[in-house]
Amino acid sequence: LAAIGGTIKLSPGTHVYPFACQLPHGEFPSTFHGPGGKIVYTLKVDIYRPWHMSKSFETKLNFVHHINTNVPDLWAPLSGTNRMTLCCLWCASGPITMTATTEKKAFVPGETVNILCNISNGSFASATLKARLDQKQTFYTQGRETHIQAVKHFQSVSGERVAAHTSDVHTEIKLTIPSSAFLTISNCSIIEVDYTIEVNLCIRAFPDITVLVPIIVYPGTRSVALTSWSVTPSFHYYTVLV
Repeated sequence: LAAIGGTIKLSPGTHVYPFACQLPHGEFPSTFHGPGGKIVYTLKVDIYRPWHMSKSFETKLNFVHHINTNVPDLWAPLSGTNRMTLCCLWCASGPITMTATTEKKAFVPGETVNILCNISNGSFASATLKARLDQKQTFYTQGRETHIQAVKHFQSVSGERVAAHTSDVHTEIKLTIPSSAFLTISNCSIIEVDYTIEVNLCIRAFPDITVLVPIIVYPGTRSVALTSWSVTPSFHYYTVLV
């Protein structure tokens, strides 16, 4: 270590020297670990001593990318509608219609999403309302010639049961974003992380009526836990050739 007018001699023991490191400005994706790839940031410190081998020390940083929250579309309600008619042999039921609406598009980990549903069940069967958060991870090769996807289904929640031959039923279902969920990644050329809320109206022995609502998960003002994917390994893993 250099000092004004001389040198400093360090005695054996532990010495602490605080310093600051400015992160470069840029659109860098958040830290991420997945089954097909990872985004890792490290801080490396080298110690050089005359006539000695140099020593290197490295530690990982949990980098969080902050989005521009001044975009109006992030805070506008999102809505989707689907419609179906049940058929049994030569008989057809009345139409079943479901509209699902979220109050906004952007959510932070741990936040609860209020999903408003307007349902008309003109069929002969009762239906159960369910909602689930789906996470899709996409890993591309250089040039995006091929990619693999890992889809994770978080735990679903159930809402009210909708009786047969009812119309204009308004109900609400609450879905919590897991606090350990990775942030949405859309600014990386080889890794993407997307989220979709899937709202289903389930009727026994018939296909579900499904409405998909795309959302983003952003850091907000809360800290985000760095959690490995292996903690909850319930995902589908497959390869797609483009």
